Amino acid sequence: MPKLSKSLIAAINPKGQEEVVVWDSGLAGFGLRAKGSGSKTFVVQYRNRSGRSRRLSIGALSKLTLDEARKEAKRLLGQAATNHDPAEERRLLRKSETMKQLGEVYLKDHCAGRCKPTTMAAHEWLLKKYINPKLGHRKLLDLRPADMAKLHSDLQATPYNANRVLGMLRAMLNCAERWEMIPRGSNPAAVIKPYSERKRERYLSEDELKALLDALDMAEADGAEAENAIGRYEAAAIRLLIFTGCRVSEIITLKWADVDLAKARITLKQHKTDQYGDKIIPLNKPALEIIKTLPRSDANPYVIVGRMEGEHLINIQKPWRRVRKAAGLEDVRLHDLRHSFASFAVGAGIPLALIGGLLGHRSVQTTARYAHLANGPLKQATHVVGGLLTTKSSEAESSENKEDRSERPIAA
Repeated sequence: MPKLSKSLIAAINPKGQEEVVVWDSGLAGFGLRAKGSGSKTFVVQYRNRSGRSRRLSIGALSKLTLDEARKEAKRLLGQAATNHDPAEERRLLRKSETMKQLGEVYLKDHCAGRCKPTTMAAHEWLLKKYINPKLGHRKLLDLRPADMAKLHSDLQATPYNANRVLGMLRAMLNCAERWEMIPRGSNPAAVIKPYSERKRERYLSEDELKALLDALDMAEADGAEAENAIGRYEAAAIRLLIFTGCRVSEIITLKWADVDLAKARITLKQHKTDQYGDKIIPLNKPALEIIKTLPRSDANPYVIVGRMEGEHLINIQKPWRRVRKAAGLEDVRLHDLRHSFASFAVGAGIPLALIGGLLGHRSVQTTARYAHLANGPLKQATHVVGGLLTTKSSEAESSENKEDRSERPIAA
């Protein structure tokens, strides 16, 4: 059995339908397969851990040099020697699902019935916007951490979106492991570190709140043709966000069946933390008056009526942008109204536990983010402590002076 060389390979020319394999004497298991048609292909042959003989093509002579083929043969034979089966892995890769197919199964079999409609919509958006365009065509078994890192780093200008994409990739590929679509412990997204996120905190001052409420009044009073005009229900939704600290989705999907005017409260059965039960929102006087002024419709169960018959208001971002522009508050988001509700509560000295109850927080840590806003009570506390320390210091100084006088010699 000779060693493969360029001259030997050129001399191998079987005729007709004949096929021959010439094995290399220098590397056991490495050879060249030649057909009567003239095609020549480098191959390796080995036994897997079950003792089964396997043959695997490396590549055509027209695409690989002898040295390149020998190097790849060493790699594949090395894998076989460590109980891997390169031929089986290649077969699985060819039939494996793509990332796009995994996304479809993930939404259908994992998310449906577990996730809220808004969460489902967010997942679908991430898939359509970021994941499928970059990785949708890729085979799951062919994905590597470098692929995950590349997609993540391409989104570093928007770290929030980058981390949401990374989180979804991890979740999807964790499911792929459980469903045996990829080997256990092979999730390529698991080793990628998310970007640091700095939570944006924006709170309205008293002057800003007054400017916002004035702008709301003017926008609602203006005629429909006015540039900054907004509708009755749009204005009511924004005011309720201000006076209740609720999330946007909780207000625009609020139904009359959830409102108890006699007890001045709202009971939400579907909300962000509804796995813990209903969320009770007590209504203060201004919030109660806003709801009382809104007309009810037998054909629409929602408090904040939308433009479509029987539907709630879908989007208040456009009217909100008009109002905040008129108020000179273009950096304020709708969700910042919730933060501002909490900040005014903290400033009034209301305990964080009660504020958490008003906001519907289930974790003390979630509400604790507002603790630093309690400037009034903190200033008062530091003055009290300062006064005590001053008193103690004066008492100590007076005591020392008395001791000094008692030890002095009496003048003659």
